[in-house]
Amino acid sequence: MTNLPNREPRPFKRCGNSGFEFDPTATEVAILDRSGRAVWKKSKGELPAPIRWNGNDFTGQMVQTGDYICKIVYPNDKIAYLPFVFMKKS
Repeated sequence: MTNLPNREPRPFKRCGNSGFEFDPTATEVAILDRSGRAVWKKSKGELPAPIRWNGNDFTGQMVQTGDYICKIVYPNDKIAYLPFVFMKKS
């Protein structure tokens, strides 16, 4: 029997067809465009619920298909930057 390596928890996962749910320990999440400009950002309040993003920007419009960077802030100021491609449904 072989032992499988322990895997780090995933920083985000698909949340059905409604977007992404981020690691519950994350204290802030920002979606950045290719130029590094934030198109969406949310900080975790006192509630223990994870942060969710539905693909909309600050104005409530669906972001365009393209390359983005997800900035995830954890306790103790640990920050993860994860590139991803967002695909709009047609």
